[in-house]
Amino acid sequence: MRIKFFHWITRLLLLAFLAGALPIHTNFNSVVAQEQEKKKKKKKSSKKKKSSSKKKKKPSKKKTQKKRPTKKKKSSKKKKPSKKKRSSRSKRSAPKKVAATPVPKKEVSVMQLTGELFDYTNKMKTSSQRLAHATRYLESPQKKEVVRIESKSKYTTQDYESAAQKTPYDIRTQRQLGMHYEQSHDWENAKDVYLRVLTRNPLNPDAHFYLGNMYQNMGDMVKARQSYEEALSLDPSHRATLDILATGRSSSENTTVLEQSAVRNPDGPAQQLTLIKQKLNSGDFEDAIKLAVLAKEKFPEHGGFVFLQGRAYEELGEVDRAKSSYQNAIKMDSRNEDAHLSLGHLYFNQGKYVYAALAFSDVVYLNNYDVDARYMQGLSYFNANEWGRAAVAWEDLLHYSPQHPLVKTLLPQAYYIMAVEYNRLGESSLGRTSFSKALSVNNHSRSWLPGAMRSLGKYYREKGMHKESLVAYQEVVELKPMDAEAYTGMGITYWKMNEHQLAKAAWQRSLELNPDSNEARGWLMIAQQG
Repeated sequence: MRIKFFHWITRLLLLAFLAGALPIHTNFNSVVAQEQEKKKKKKKSSKKKKSSSKKKKKPSKKKTQKKRPTKKKKSSKKKKPSKKKRSSRSKRSAPKKVAATPVPKKEVSVMQLTGELFDYTNKMKTSSQRLAHATRYLESPQKKEVVRIESKSKYTTQDYESAAQKTPYDIRTQRQLGMHYEQSHDWENAKDVYLRVLTRNPLNPDAHFYLGNMYQNMGDMVKARQSYEEALSLDPSHRATLDILATGRSSSENTTVLEQSAVRNPDGPAQQLTLIKQKLNSGDFEDAIKLAVLAKEKFPEHGGFVFLQGRAYEELGEVDRAKSSYQNAIKMDSRNEDAHLSLGHLYFNQGKYVYAALAFSDVVYLNNYDVDARYMQGLSYFNANEWGRAAVAWEDLLHYSPQHPLVKTLLPQAYYIMAVEYNRLGESSLGRTSFSKALSVNNHSRSWLPGAMRSLGKYYREKGMHKESLVAYQEVVELKPMDAEAYTGMGITYWKMNEHQLAKAAWQRSLELNPDSNEARGWLMIAQQG
């Protein structure tokens, strides 16, 4: 009840303060004190009336004398005044009214009162929270809803076109629009963009390079060479043009352009690039490395020298230095597709398939229409036993090349392996879905099923599941009795199981079916040495 009374009073004070009826500092205690003072005055007045009535009916002196000795015991040792003085004092003091002592006023601000109110409410909240926390185990558990996070949508053609219209003289914005058209193979619109840029900036080598690069992606190398020649005539050290001419994928037309630029500017980077490529073609890899190091010191902003240095190291078998060179070339120019490709193939040859897949993914990001990079991306994931990622990569490839022969054989294998694994783990519905996807890609199961079982046999052997591995290889032999690779894999599994005689027999059978099987011959040599 007190808390409710207190809340009621504070609400009245707040309303009064907002309405302007009270000053900023109201005196809540003074109001209460005044009410108490009025009550005291009323009590005193009633007492005075009673005392006046008692005075009229005074008792005799004898009776008062009898009561005095009791008072002496309780009172102090001070001398008592005489009867005359006492009566005179009572007569004088009777008519006087004693004023009540005023209660000292304490000013309490509205902010203080509201602060106390908030304290009470916070305490009530904490108590309710503790109660809810204590009783939450009594309630039935509720499942949390899964919130789906959707990725941000890509920019559309309309977005690129509107941005290009707003900034018609910005070369970078126009280049983005042209590259967007190139990715969708809309060559005519891309050509219009680059020609418009070239008309507005005829002395800018970038404009000629953009047009030449588009012609090269189209496969028109004659027009690409002409554009590259114009770019180098304006700037013999044009970095983008020289880098693309220095890559391994440059055609004979591009090599001619590089040599012509070297003749016109013998002290420029084109001359050094030409000499390094000549050393690589002739097999003088150490000289190529020395020339690349010197050219890099003279032209530190060009990444083509670092890339060619990596190729020379790779030819010499110095894999670590080659990898470091390719990575440095990518740092200097993240859009260097050839550096990403070379790094991906380097990882693939080392058996680092996951890293190879990541490198090929960078190439796909730079060029969506690079079918070879997409195939190597999926193959890297497939060799790394990442069946789902391999399937995704090859499904994307089929959008660009629907009749790719290798993918038509390998993608059903990935789906079939996923189906077998789902069934083994008790996910039969997912297994049926994966198997139906395999048939939807290629319904001629005899063309891809033996390969899928061989991959399963190797996969189970690497996981230490030797019995499952042998079963998979036996399935291959039943489907394709003359499969030499199946006997080779079966022999390796027997060798891991310490069944050396059975392993030798399987390898000998593999050599009978295919005498050129180097893997089986190598395993037999190891077995004889052991």
